[in-house]
Amino acid sequence: MKTSFAIFITIFFLTFCAFNIANAGVWDKCKVCHSGNIAPDEKTLKEKYQTADKLIKAAKESQNPMMKNYKDDEELKEAAKDLGLK
Repeated sequence: MKTSFAIFITIFFLTFCAFNIANAGVWDKCKVCHSGNIAPDEKTLKEKYQTADKLIKAAKESQNPMMKNYKDDEELKEAAKDLGLK
């Protein structure tokens, strides 16, 4: 019984660690809303804001209450990078 419990705990711990290591990127959090239905999609954002600086500025200036939690410089820079903006 102890061996089965130890194996279970080990597998659980390894699985938990694997999920923490696999970070898909900041844009994956953004694209939930930025699908084209609620907010502009990836293609529209790339066309409207050709540089990361323009995208970051627009995100920070957004008055949309849904954007209030997403105004951190590092997250916005990472999202712009994920979109391929320079």
